[in-house]
Amino acid sequence: MTSPEAVAHQLIRTPEGHRNPYPLYHQLRELAPVHRSEAAKGWLVTRYDDCRTVMRDPRFQKLYDEAMDARSRHWRERPALRWAGETLLNLDAPLHTRLRRHVFTWFTRGSVEQLRPTVEAMVDQLLGEFGEGDLMQQVAFRLPIGVIGELLGVPAEDLPAFRDLTLRLTAAFELGATREQLDEADAAADEMTSYFDALIGGKRARPGDDLISRLIGAADEGDGLTDREISALATLLFFAGFETTTNMIGHGVLAFLDFPDQVELLRAQPELWKSFTAEILRHSGTVQLISRFAVEDVEVGGVTIPAGESVYPLIGAGNRDPARYVDPDRFDLTRTDIHPLSFGGGVHHCLGASLADMELEILFRRLIEEYDVTELGELHHYRDRLSLQAPAEVPIRLSVRGTAAPLASRPTGDDSAWRASYRRRAEETAPPDPQVVALRRTLLERLPFFAGCAPDELEVLAATSYDLAFEAGDRLIVQGAESLDCYVIVEGEAEVTIDGVPVRTVGADDIVGEIGLVEHRTRTATVTASGHLIVFAISAERLGQVTAANPAAADHMQKVLYDRYGV
Repeated sequence: MTSPEAVAHQLIRTPEGHRNPYPLYHQLRELAPVHRSEAAKGWLVTRYDDCRTVMRDPRFQKLYDEAMDARSRHWRERPALRWAGETLLNLDAPLHTRLRRHVFTWFTRGSVEQLRPTVEAMVDQLLGEFGEGDLMQQVAFRLPIGVIGELLGVPAEDLPAFRDLTLRLTAAFELGATREQLDEADAAADEMTSYFDALIGGKRARPGDDLISRLIGAADEGDGLTDREISALATLLFFAGFETTTNMIGHGVLAFLDFPDQVELLRAQPELWKSFTAEILRHSGTVQLISRFAVEDVEVGGVTIPAGESVYPLIGAGNRDPARYVDPDRFDLTRTDIHPLSFGGGVHHCLGASLADMELEILFRRLIEEYDVTELGELHHYRDRLSLQAPAEVPIRLSVRGTAAPLASRPTGDDSAWRASYRRRAEETAPPDPQVVALRRTLLERLPFFAGCAPDELEVLAATSYDLAFEAGDRLIVQGAESLDCYVIVEGEAEVTIDGVPVRTVGADDIVGEIGLVEHRTRTATVTASGHLIVFAISAERLGQVTAANPAAADHMQKVLYDRYGV
């Protein structure tokens, strides 16, 4: 039987555990819902009610220095860990209260609503420019950093550099960070601190109508803020103001892709938007754990946690506790009584909750109501982080509902990715003119390769084919690669090589195909244009559907290719 500590170690110390923690949460909750873990150097709490208790009970404080002392004797040598300890996130009253008082009015729901036109304009611009690519880079990062950058007064031209910088800095919040990750976090902390120190100096000389300028003004009027405190406040507000929301946008799109019925539900029942943010946070929250420190013995879930011990409510586990939510791994907008733990609790309830809520609501309303989203690839790549879990990339295509999104121009050189996008477009758009389909079907009928296909099957293949030209040296297909197309040569010739050895030249009225295509495996040959080459491309997926429904046609195609190559 798996031990609780083995599960905790996998969760805290392995990249696999970071990237998909939810099965491990369920295991740990079953084995030991309140568990003292050596891997975490503290207590892991996995039930909803227990997490909420720890977050709200004043006997659990931050006490960052004491908690870090229990984990490592040398933590003060790390700039990133020292920086984390000075931020609002890890301070206790009265210092926490004093600093929060200076900024909370900027993040009330009323203040945030004044930013709505700015957020709407940014969303419209980013989605309108998108087309296809990595959502995380082109939209999820740029929206919230643009908003918080404007609020704080960070110049727009400086923002792009912060994506990598922030990722490196997040290691400061990880229980299982490696030495190399902490080295990178240290460099990032020094760089971010230096940047904001310089920005504060510049704004003191030339103040603007932004939050950092207001904080400097309060300090200069004797309101007790030091430059160090202003810098710590600014860096945290900036970091937290976009990092979690960026990741939530990625999580939200993946949730809709995994549960497409919820998209249609939202379109049919717009009143469900009131549940949207809460359910996204519950199902796929960025913040997976928080830290507290027991100042006296406290009973949690029937277990006594001694004074002087660190406690880590696993928020992601609590949000998917089956005792609190039925079928917790399902993203379901029809749920009622959703109260996610993701914005924290007690005096440390997330300062930017209203801003994040508004950004998510505006972006996803536009996305769901105005666009169709297609996932480009089946793998979800997650970062090697647990405390702040996030997709590394979300490759998608956006199409204005009922239309096709613009496609970038065909590149020179390797255009395989472009052809894949173009093929997907051809599959989704309406069939071409019936006369064009009939002409292509006639050509297919002349080729021995298709002799086993019925007329209606040839009609299917012709309906999503399209013309394409290549020049000398262009590779149509590559050995070992996948392909969305097979090609019929209209004009010109191409060379077929296997393992680098030339095996055949194919020309007009011939199929540029090889055995991998027919046998539904990766390509077994490379085909390169000898000179100017015109083909029309047939959907490999449609070809697979035809051969699956017509085994005799599949056998014939296989025989043609085997005879061609002497197999």
